[in-house]
Amino acid sequence: MKKDQYQLDKVVILSRHGIRTPLANTIEFLEKASPLKWPSWDHAYGYLTTRGGVLESYFGHYLSQWLEQQNIRLTPENPDIYVYANSLQRTVATAQFLVTGAFAGYDIPVNHKYTIEKMDPIFDPSVQDDSPESKQALLKDIDDADKAESIFKNLAPAYAMLSDILDYKNSQLYAEYQCDFADIPYDLHFVKDEEPELLGPLAIGICAVDAFLLQYYSAFPKEQIAWGKITSQEQWQQLIQIRNHYINLVFHSRSIARKNSALLINMIDDLLHQKNNKINLLVGHDSTIAALLGALDFAEYQLPNQCENTPIGGMVILQRYRNKASGEYLFKAEYVYQSFEQLYTAQPLDINHPPQHYQLQLKNAVANSDGFYQWQDFETRLKEFKK
Repeated sequence: MKKDQYQLDKVVILSRHGIRTPLANTIEFLEKASPLKWPSWDHAYGYLTTRGGVLESYFGHYLSQWLEQQNIRLTPENPDIYVYANSLQRTVATAQFLVTGAFAGYDIPVNHKYTIEKMDPIFDPSVQDDSPESKQALLKDIDDADKAESIFKNLAPAYAMLSDILDYKNSQLYAEYQCDFADIPYDLHFVKDEEPELLGPLAIGICAVDAFLLQYYSAFPKEQIAWGKITSQEQWQQLIQIRNHYINLVFHSRSIARKNSALLINMIDDLLHQKNNKINLLVGHDSTIAALLGALDFAEYQLPNQCENTPIGGMVILQRYRNKASGEYLFKAEYVYQSFEQLYTAQPLDINHPPQHYQLQLKNAVANSDGFYQWQDFETRLKEFKK
């Protein structure tokens, strides 16, 4: 069957916010982990940067062209799009820049529920059920993942590299623990209404690696990016494993992912069943995407030309297609994201210079020869969360 026999009917786009500054609650970690002076930023902590906004507008421009290529065209009189963001500056601003890049001049509101900097429960990764049973379920998920992949053992070279970059042996943290970076004790912080944290080298490591990545994506002078100590792609790949494993263990683990994604999945299900708004754009966080993919049982993946599993500014596009011949509905999901190089060079995007596309796979479902799943295979997963 020819792919042109499929018509894109509706999309729900879940985007991570664009390039931001380091988060305020990680600054203490960073300053204790290294005696070296961290570069300063010209935006408030946790805010989308000007460069981040520019890259999001590029992404929006590409997105509008891609949708038009799929025969979904908006008109200023009837913009067939719904936009909803978490009520933080970086997510609302990301949505605004995406919409401006895609449909400049159109009267498209960016909806959010609260005043800026108040977390919306739909996107909140905080613990809702801190019962001993829930904590043990997450600890078991973490333990099972480690047994399957030897995560903590395999991270030892990355920890050693990070320790050298940070000059950890001369830090306040070393004075406190008096042990190698990798031997800092692990502990699961699991408290109701607070974000779960796997304290220890993983939590400290993700803060540091995140800061280095933000410096890189923001095109800081090379001598300021990790103090000039990251000089190869291989080093980035190894260091970013700390970040990927932290996100996978704390947010992607099935026991917590299903709880944290329930409100979002119900919202997505509602959007897919509305007759209007062929385009639905939701803007959240890496934790939002990781939890959604875990809750809906997507297969593990490795994104080409990108070291992060949930890259900054990247989006998961859930797509419902209609077979023109039979009228049946089909499903496809893609991760659409800027490559490591595209983010660093701030390359403009358009249909001839696209971001990366990677098709995500559903576990326990079979795609047809054109890569589409039966719509029922996906809808059944959504219905599991319907209240």
